[in-house]
Amino acid sequence: MGLFKRISDIISANLGELVEGMEDPEMLLKQAVSEMEFSIEDATQETAKALAGEKKLQKELAHNQGEAKVWQSRAEKAVDEGNDQAARDALSRKQEHDRLIVALEDQMRAAHQATETLRHQLDGMKAKLAEAKRNLATLSARQRAADVRKKVLSNAKESDLTVSDEAFAKFERLREKVEQTEAEAEALAELRGVDFGQSAAQSSASDASDIDAQLAAMKAKKAAQ
Repeated sequence: MGLFKRISDIISANLGELVEGMEDPEMLLKQAVSEMEFSIEDATQETAKALAGEKKLQKELAHNQGEAKVWQSRAEKAVDEGNDQAARDALSRKQEHDRLIVALEDQMRAAHQATETLRHQLDGMKAKLAEAKRNLATLSARQRAADVRKKVLSNAKESDLTVSDEAFAKFERLREKVEQTEAEAEALAELRGVDFGQSAAQSSASDASDIDAQLAAMKAKKAAQ
């Protein structure tokens, strides 16, 4: 299960290691997501192999179950014909298949459990990756916007935006830096009387209001039909 542990490490802890010494957060985030995607692809292949092995066992089990029935029928036929030796031989062959059936059933149970575990873990990794993509895209956009606002208000002359080496040890550290930058930019704007437009909260409230209006219109239209 080392593969799944590696994916989990990438999503949770390894991002902090990747950011050390890097100045381009967008490039960093893209690299992290790319590595997650490659790792999950490897995990998908591993799960597919486990499922293929389970299906192979299923076919082998079905074959032996069928053979056991055939030899059982032959034994019954030999008994009807009064041929005890043929009946014994048939029952002996059936017994061989019965033993294989028991062994294969044990293997099937173990294989099915392993496959289900792999599937659940893979689903979990995909869900974490999807969440990471959403968070990374949002935080990256917020970071760039906040840096631009702060540098404009501070009359910064540098054209390339840099970030602290310690800014993104983990997702939470990144979030805290973005929020701090936004707060500083808003404070500077208030002191200098600069209006950068709606805040994130105002924009969100406006979006919610628009959605409510659209929903009310849809309900009214449906009621009129």
